[in-house]
Amino acid sequence: METNNASEKKYCYRYVDGNDSQGRPIVMLWERVILSETEKTFWHVHDLPYMSLEKMRQYHSRPSNKQVKRCLKNAARSGYHLTKEQAMKAFLYRKAFQLNRILLTAETIELCLKGLQNAGYVRNIGFDDGLQINRRGDIVSVPDSEFLAAEHPGPVASTYSWGEY
Repeated sequence: METNNASEKKYCYRYVDGNDSQGRPIVMLWERVILSETEKTFWHVHDLPYMSLEKMRQYHSRPSNKQVKRCLKNAARSGYHLTKEQAMKAFLYRKAFQLNRILLTAETIELCLKGLQNAGYVRNIGFDDGLQINRRGDIVSVPDSEFLAAEHPGPVASTYSWGEY
């Protein structure tokens, strides 16, 4: 028996990461109410649990309401998704992309600091497993212009396309 009542609230979903009050990593599910939808798009807002869908539509009906957000249906890069499975797939994609960017940033920082030290611009910068850096290195001199810290890109950077801009 299908219950497709126009007055029932329909939800969209987004998974986000964070930390709880003790610093433990958590994955949270955010839910928002879909106000309206077309074949390709839906509009959503925060749920007001004691308000019916029709009242929420009236409440959010003014033009240019910044609380109402729009998303494309079945788009991998949409902020919210119609199913929890789609939302989880998008979460995994976002986290993999963020992790790749973090690894690239860490590699760039490490190569820059090592290059400055090897060239004699700074000293006493200790690297412990590539992650812990002595923040009180001594400055010997400074480069006069752009400084090439390494002759070759690192292993992470070499996986990217670095065309001319």
